[in-house]
Amino acid sequence: MSSYTANLAAFLTVEKLVTPIETVEDLANQTEIKYGVVGGGSTENFFKKSTLTTFQKMWKFMQAHQSEVFVSNNSKGFEKVRQSKGKYAFLLESTLNEYVNERFPCDTMRVGENIDAKGYGIGTPLGSDLREAVNIAVLELIEDGFLERLKHKWYYERSECTNIATKDAKQSAALNLANVAGMFYVLIVGLGLAMVIAFFEFLLKAKIDSKRLNLNIRDIMRKNLRISITGIDYDEKQQPNEDYWPLQQQQQQLQNENDEQKSQLSIKNGNTNGYHEQKNDLFYRGHTRDHISYL
Repeated sequence: MSSYTANLAAFLTVEKLVTPIETVEDLANQTEIKYGVVGGGSTENFFKKSTLTTFQKMWKFMQAHQSEVFVSNNSKGFEKVRQSKGKYAFLLESTLNEYVNERFPCDTMRVGENIDAKGYGIGTPLGSDLREAVNIAVLELIEDGFLERLKHKWYYERSECTNIATKDAKQSAALNLANVAGMFYVLIVGLGLAMVIAFFEFLLKAKIDSKRLNLNIRDIMRKNLRISITGIDYDEKQQPNEDYWPLQQQQQQLQNENDEQKSQLSIKNGNTNGYHEQKNDLFYRGHTRDHISYL
């Protein structure tokens, strides 16, 4: 039971912490987990025009499963991820991906690093005087760390997935009967096996006793069952028998030996003057007629 419990805990821990994919290469080299993008979006265009072998392979896979992997917008992509239970990966811009992962119900996560680097820009008319001024202003905001603080404020400080209750619900799920049912199966099988073995052992002992005592096996079984339940054989207690009361006979034998030793000692004390008793010890000084010394 201890081994089963330990293995169950290890299995649930590994199931939570180990993700099936870590990089885009892992995603491209398997077919069990499908992946897709928003149809007609910038991400689709990136895979379509990419010259890298990994991205070309992924694009061919998505084309082969168009009806299953392409979605019309980002919201449907997130919903598809939640409904697939780990069998679908949605490829999108990292900015939106990070934001959605901090929103309720907090059941999505980002896997791996960015597969491409592109920035957002502010559009101005061609030849506009605002172009240079906007570029300088954006660079100053980046150097001062203002944009990073702004992102941290709206993404993480106001995250819906940072309170304790939500974190606990996200990181650990309560065990149900299906998770621990095996423990009870092991217990039931063990009890059943133990009962079968005990029954056959009971029959074997009754058979051996019936042959040894030349009695009916049913009487022996009835007597053994009574002894197993109560721990006392009332019939044999009233009529001690060598087969069922060896301890009593052993005690009687020891008592007889003690009486015999006392009798011999009394005879020796009565016929020999060389024995003296002091503090329950016997000493002898001198020689007996058979020239044997005793202590």
